[in-house]
Amino acid sequence: MKYIVMHDVYGEIRCEESFWTSQKTITVNGVALKKTGKLKKGVTTYEYETADGVKQVSAKGTFTSGISLTIDGETIVIDKGATWYEIVACVLIFAVTLVWGITPALYTIWPILGGALGGAMHGVFALIALLGMKSTKNMALKFIIWFAALFGTMLLSGILAIILALILI
Repeated sequence: MKYIVMHDVYGEIRCEESFWTSQKTITVNGVALKKTGKLKKGVTTYEYETADGVKQVSAKGTFTSGISLTIDGETIVIDKGATWYEIVACVLIFAVTLVWGITPALYTIWPILGGALGGAMHGVFALIALLGMKSTKNMALKFIIWFAALFGTMLLSGILAIILALILI
């Protein structure tokens, strides 16, 4: 994920976070910050070299919890975290498909794929929904993104279940 924030004092602050490892690369006005260590879990310290000298910088957070920098005691929010309702909506994708998969009456209407393959697929769709919902502020669009992810996972899961049933028969 790539974030760019304009600050009155420090100018352009760029933060690139690895999706898989949550490691951050931070630049302030094109000057890369030098990583010096970790204070505690989730907080990494950096040094920022300026004409005035070296400033201590600490970076805290991740994609889901939000990212903030603290430079000389001033906290700069780089990215707000996912809201509680976005996370609950993504968990509901799992809940709906779980209930659907274990209810025989619903399963006869539209079979869905379960197990490890189904769980992985539902996880990918939930992550896509979270990424999409975090990228917009419009509540109606957030709901549409969530519903599209839910519908997409149910549709793909059903198609794969039917194909596997035909292959195994």
